[in-house]
Amino acid sequence: MLLRRVSVLSLLLLSLGGIIALGKPNSNALAPNIVQNFENRPPQERIRHSLMEELNLGQEQQQKLRVIQYKYKNRIEGLQKGIHESTQEFRSLMITNIDSGQIRNKHQEVQQLQQQLEDLRLESMLEMREVLTPDQRSRFAQMMEQKKDNFQNMMRNRREEEF
Repeated sequence: MLLRRVSVLSLLLLSLGGIIALGKPNSNALAPNIVQNFENRPPQERIRHSLMEELNLGQEQQQKLRVIQYKYKNRIEGLQKGIHESTQEFRSLMITNIDSGQIRNKHQEVQQLQQQLEDLRLESMLEMREVLTPDQRSRFAQMMEQKKDNFQNMMRNRREEEF
């Protein structure tokens, strides 16, 4: 249960990093186009922008969160790719006549990669946590809990519609 909470919170805080990146574009050649076409963006990006505004993040906070996100991005993506590949290999092994010990080893490899990813997400989350004020943390947690509830209700409704 604790691992699930940490996973959800980690994912939500990493999402916050994405939100920050969208909020204040860098002053490069693409920045005017990004700002200009914001209205044409998918609803998810508009929600991220409003989330950032609702948290009332300062410029310095936004910059710090961008740095944290950048610091962890490649390592997290690498672990996610490794998990995906190892999981695919595990599934392939399950349909073969290979020795059960090799299947167990591959399963353990997947679990170790998942644990490394969770640990990395926790470290990222802890760094991001230090950037937010206590009020922002509280507000963010409330907003994410509401989003989680909305998602669960949507999934429940879908399941009910299927039957």
